[in-house]
Amino acid sequence: MVGTWQRAQIMITVKTYPELSTKYHETSCVAGIRLDQGTPQHVRLFPVPFRLLSEESQFAKYSIVEVDVRRHSGDRRPESWRPNLETLKVIERLDTADGWLRRYSHVRPLVAPSLCAIRRDQEERGTSLGVFRPADFSDLRFVPADPWPASKAALADQMDLLAQDLHQLDWVPLEFRYRFRCEDKACTGHDMALRDWEAGESYRKFLKRYGEKELEEKLHERWFDRMITPTKAVHCFVGNVAARPKTFLLLGLFYPRREVADSFQESLFDL
Repeated sequence: MVGTWQRAQIMITVKTYPELSTKYHETSCVAGIRLDQGTPQHVRLFPVPFRLLSEESQFAKYSIVEVDVRRHSGDRRPESWRPNLETLKVIERLDTADGWLRRYSHVRPLVAPSLCAIRRDQEERGTSLGVFRPADFSDLRFVPADPWPASKAALADQMDLLAQDLHQLDWVPLEFRYRFRCEDKACTGHDMALRDWEAGESYRKFLKRYGEKELEEKLHERWFDRMITPTKAVHCFVGNVAARPKTFLLLGLFYPRREVADSFQESLFDL
């Protein structure tokens, strides 16, 4: 049962690179943490044609928004909600001045022990979103991405007609793939592609700035060398695929300062 609309307050944590859609023209996977239910809860908002939203409704990650939502009739995953985007209001954006403490205070109650634990939870309860902190990252590599089929390329051309001030959505020919091991004792390692919008935008900007010769080196520097460091506690946001619920994707990276994550309880007492 879909149910009635309800007002939700959500901190946005995930915004993936847009996908072309015959039904919605263009959508992004948007997920966040609902803050108005007493305890934080994972939520997914769909559909969100982000680039087609009005300027005042476009939100950055770690923005707190208010929006009317109701259960999604076409998606049985418990975290999925359909937003009424006409009601969306950006309240504030949590900045990084405190080492991500304000952001982390909302994320911490939902941090799972491992990706392996998130997958077990999906099998037992049907959940579809999670966040965890890997034990270590071993590698970032770039592999060729599957090209758009002809039908999707045609949709990209149509988007120009729908919104003439919108630049055509570019196909990103590289997948950003991370190898890591989670904290589960039985973990044999994971290899996952990153779907974050910022990764796709980095590709576009770096290609223009550095050219193909230096592109992968500069992307590796940005997304591994300067991110996977002793000063940061890198966490992963993941979500599964509706049609293949056992398949999880890496939706985004979350990297508070390590001392914030490691001494979170003490930090709270100091507030």
